[in-house]
Amino acid sequence: MRLATIDDVRAILDIYNESIPKRIATADLVPQSLAARTQWFQSHDFTTRPIVVAIRDDAVVGWGSFTNFKERSAYAPSAEISIYVADVAARQGVGRAILGDLLARAVSCRIDRILAICFSHNEPSLKLFRSRGFEQWGLLPDACELDGIRRSITILGLKR
Repeated sequence: MRLATIDDVRAILDIYNESIPKRIATADLVPQSLAARTQWFQSHDFTTRPIVVAIRDDAVVGWGSFTNFKERSAYAPSAEISIYVADVAARQGVGRAILGDLLARAVSCRIDRILAICFSHNEPSLKLFRSRGFEQWGLLPDACELDGIRRSITILGLKR
């Protein structure tokens, strides 16, 4: 595990885009561009909203980040967490390692409320977050439409 660098953006993008057709981890319906993902990367203040990567055999096999829950400054103690793992590394503990790394960074990032916003049908992610003490804080019934199917959103939270 290490902090991501600008040189990791292509791998981060590839892993993210790999998740889109599965309709389980993101509400994006089309692949993102390298320009969009580079802008996303450059918008992060790594002192409070780091992006980390998991490395295996010199390749990025997963990544995670904290992002602002809302942009208004009073929300600064709360952050959304995101974790994405490459298909080649799925179900091998990479997501758990990324989650552990980000949780360890939360205090120094001045984050005391962590939100995981997941599709309700994404059982692997719900199980991962619950295994580290996240609890359900909310439910948005049928909030998204993916390929003509309405999907609910589960909001999990953790107080640090």
